[in-house]
Amino acid sequence: MRTGTLRRGTFLLFLLWGGEVAAQAPSERRALERLRDSIAVSVDTAGLLALETQGIALARAERDNPMHHLRLGLLALRLAELRPGAHLDDAIGEFEWAVELRPEWPWPWYGLGMAESRARNRAADFAGGLWTMLGLDRDRRAGRAFARAVAADPTFVSGLVEFARVALEQRLDAPIQPALEALREATASPIGWHPELLLIRGRLERLVGEADSARRAFQRSLLLGTRSDLIQLELARTLALLPAVAPEAVARAYFAGAATRDREVVAMYRRDLEPIARDVDLQAFDAREGVARAEWLQRYWAQLGARDLRDPDDRLAEHFRRWDVARRDFRLPPFRRRYRWGLEIYQSGDSELDDRGVIWLRHGPPALRIEWPRVEYLRRPEKRNFGNESWRYDRPEGPMVLHFVAHDDPQDFRAVDTPIQLDVPLWQLEARAHELPGVQRMVRAGPATADWVTEEVRLQGRASITIATETTAWERSYAGVLTGRAQWLAAGERDGQPLAHLVYAVDADSLRQIGARRGEHSVPVRVRASFLARDGNVVATLDTVQHLPMPGEGVRLVAARVEVPVRPGPLKVRYGVDAGPELGAVYPVDSIVAPRIGGRRLEASALLMGRERVSLPWEATPTDTAWLDAGGIYPVGDTLTVYAEAYGLQAGVRAEVSLSLTKERTGLSRLLGGRTQVIALSERVTTPGGPLRIRRQLGLGELEPGQYALELVINANGQRVVRRRGLTVVP
Repeated sequence: MRTGTLRRGTFLLFLLWGGEVAAQAPSERRALERLRDSIAVSVDTAGLLALETQGIALARAERDNPMHHLRLGLLALRLAELRPGAHLDDAIGEFEWAVELRPEWPWPWYGLGMAESRARNRAADFAGGLWTMLGLDRDRRAGRAFARAVAADPTFVSGLVEFARVALEQRLDAPIQPALEALREATASPIGWHPELLLIRGRLERLVGEADSARRAFQRSLLLGTRSDLIQLELARTLALLPAVAPEAVARAYFAGAATRDREVVAMYRRDLEPIARDVDLQAFDAREGVARAEWLQRYWAQLGARDLRDPDDRLAEHFRRWDVARRDFRLPPFRRRYRWGLEIYQSGDSELDDRGVIWLRHGPPALRIEWPRVEYLRRPEKRNFGNESWRYDRPEGPMVLHFVAHDDPQDFRAVDTPIQLDVPLWQLEARAHELPGVQRMVRAGPATADWVTEEVRLQGRASITIATETTAWERSYAGVLTGRAQWLAAGERDGQPLAHLVYAVDADSLRQIGARRGEHSVPVRVRASFLARDGNVVATLDTVQHLPMPGEGVRLVAARVEVPVRPGPLKVRYGVDAGPELGAVYPVDSIVAPRIGGRRLEASALLMGRERVSLPWEATPTDTAWLDAGGIYPVGDTLTVYAEAYGLQAGVRAEVSLSLTKERTGLSRLLGGRTQVIALSERVTTPGGPLRIRRQLGLGELEPGQYALELVINANGQRVVRRRGLTVVP
């Protein structure tokens, strides 16, 4: 059976070989295309070799027939794919022979371009720069051949597609504009619309910054009904670059193709994620297919958006905007990237983007980017390089400063952990030191502290590189900072879940200015928060608007409270407050521990404290009201209301509840005397079943101004839980 199949296949190929021709008419082109398509699915090397032998005999008899050499070139190309070796050189030789015979035909140049594009990439070899400098690298040789094919026949679809592909992939001197002009001419009218031509034209239009033209090309290609999943992804990448397009449209196009089973398109979806996703995320992506993969992607972008206090569609569109910049500005040269093992602390392994590109994809544009100018004087001639950059990201947790050096190539910038490695004159560093905290510390360090300051800056640089390359974020930024304070407290429950309370206070002057400008008696303030479990997944979110009343004269802060149910256990919280797109604040990541409401283990809520009818009220039950403050600052002579809840106790259990207030000593008195307990309350109670609610009042009339610690201790059933809060007493 196998032999019969082989014979039938060989006979079919022989028929496709056809007879000799004097000129390359459309029928001969179709014959070559049929031959190419037939041998592309054949794995019968014996049959192909036999056909090659017959073709060689014909070519020897009729050396000046270009069709014989074109057929032999196609056969050699296929044999080179099945049996890597000398056949690729044979293919190049046959196509070159056809070029000599018929340089005005497109097919000889097209075949030569295909053969050259499959040759060894000399640019990645040891002397890759030399081959590239001479213009003999693989991409440019193939590009020139495809360009000649298009010049011979501007309507030659296969040549146009390959010419444009080389223009997209070539990293040095890419023929982008000639390829784009050829595609524009070929697709100028619906008569010339071809799915592949429109697709490749859209990619080139986007690359040169013509996103609107790219969108039209992709939409026309979509109308032709070929590979819609691929076109939807390309459309999503393009729509994100158009300011007038809503992020929802980007997401619709992206998820329309996400369930694809086309391996090439799946690889493109995966590549979009690779520079920012964790290994566990990529494993989850690889483990899913079809609709399950699309659903996973929806959850992934929802999680990523929530971590950044963003809408998921906005976060997806921002990712594509970052990719657009990275591909244009931070692509690596075609040479093989070599690492200095043991010297470079970060090795991305990415073959397309340098370290700046990877970090740009993860964190977006920096707040400050310094491209240090090149000067004749080199501070360290033995460390000469092709360029130096410093970036600063302003994060709620503090600035993240990164430095990059191009050691081997002007297009290959790598992250370094200290500004010492920058080849920049000292006077330039001093001139901008105030913008870069690490550089500023090093410049100001004296002889006695220079060594340890330098080492400390190096360690901070390593920490910044770790954060920059292992996390991803899209930090919210505002033209003006809405000053204030905020605190998270876990107490109470809703539908069996613990409640987290955000008590925040914002600057009253800012609210007065906004109200006066708008002519309103209240100011809408938006509060966003995301709660992250230990694995980094978002388990609860908050996004609400509160209308704060216009503060009167003399008021410095306006306080408000908002609550959200969360899951029990330790949580990290990211949150921000804003009074519009231009005025707001994002706070550093906070931590809370939400108690388990229905468990059997003794747990307690946070300590809530405030002044009755002055602080913010929270109705814990119809008969219990807790009072909450954002600042924890109280005047002497006032009365403090304390509220807490204990969980995990059955009815009838005897519990001991102790409440104490201790003054914190400072300086020498702290060394000598430590703490002084000024108030202590203790009592035994019988638990009612359900939460044990503790509500006490403390008079501050006899206290001295200073720092105090409030401590609640609950003992029951051999279990003990302690909660502490700090407070300040002022005159």
